[in-house]
Amino acid sequence: MSYQKILVALDRTAASDRVFDHALGVAQSSQGQLQLVHSINVNAYDNLGKLIDAGVGLQNSAKVQHEGEAAQLQQVQETQQWLEQLRAEALKCNIEADFICKIADPGPFICQLAESWNADVIVTGNSGKKGLKKLVLGSVSDYVVKHAPCPTMVVPNDNSLEVELLSRAS
Repeated sequence: MSYQKILVALDRTAASDRVFDHALGVAQSSQGQLQLVHSINVNAYDNLGKLIDAGVGLQNSAKVQHEGEAAQLQQVQETQQWLEQLRAEALKCNIEADFICKIADPGPFICQLAESWNADVIVTGNSGKKGLKKLVLGSVSDYVVKHAPCPTMVVPNDNSLEVELLSRAS
């Protein structure tokens, strides 16, 4: 199948290389373009201890907030540099590519972007979470498969497994 607009959801894990390589191969075979996407998930519990300390006066709340914002900004900048490297790699292969990095809930953001960009397919990875961890933390790839406006290719984190093409849920 030929896909012209390929949205690539990346998460900066080791599996992201496999996802990018697979998406690049799809783009090369169909002369499509890539939209590289990374969503920085804001975890409200990351600074919970510091926020509690600030609430009871053990730490300066403005300082805690400033530190959190500085860390987020640094993460965004590092992610943009990483995405720019991937974009440059795609361009070397004569594949048009752009990227988006945003602080947002990954699953809904990927689906919303796929719809607004009119993506033909989404390529995402599978973290390999199982059991209670998957139940509690959820799975971005599961969310995307169920809510995406287009087919979704799920690239497993295990080299021995095949890429799975899943159509959107009705």
